[in-house]
Amino acid sequence: MRNTIAPIAQQREKEKRLIIMRILTVFLLCFIFWILMAQDLNPLSLSVAVVLSFASALYSFGLFYEQHLRPTARIFLRLDLVIIYVAVILYLSYIAIIDIVRRMLTGDYRPGIVKIRTRLRSPFGRAVLCNTISIVPGTLSLWMEGSTIYVHWFNVETRHSKRASRMITFLIEDILERIFG
Repeated sequence: MRNTIAPIAQQREKEKRLIIMRILTVFLLCFIFWILMAQDLNPLSLSVAVVLSFASALYSFGLFYEQHLRPTARIFLRLDLVIIYVAVILYLSYIAIIDIVRRMLTGDYRPGIVKIRTRLRSPFGRAVLCNTISIVPGTLSLWMEGSTIYVHWFNVETRHSKRASRMITFLIEDILERIFG
């Protein structure tokens, strides 16, 4: 009996440490964001930043991480993939802007709503994908149900779900899959 309780206690202890690390990660992100936005290193401002960042981290860390903790879950994101992700978004945005301007000037566009499916398993990864779709000009995420995303597309080139998914999430989904799973 004693031998079966020890692994369970170790697992719970590991989960507690993981939760603490996740709260600290969200706290640091909030605190850094506060400093970057406020651009004020006054001790009063910093103390308010610490208090509000900690409160935000306690309240919202569950939004950034899945509820079911896995021992193999990554605590920190890979910085190299995040940099590549930002570069890909910038590249796709510039190409999309040029395409939209050209289509608007020529009147050659067919707006509509398409349904795409994502292979991302992480709910947070799917939410990031939806927001990324909305960031890129010419597309807007309207609704997400599980792995299905409804997207308003400035120029619907196909109604086929798989082809539309490849065209809209080009490169983005691959990078997010490596970041979030």
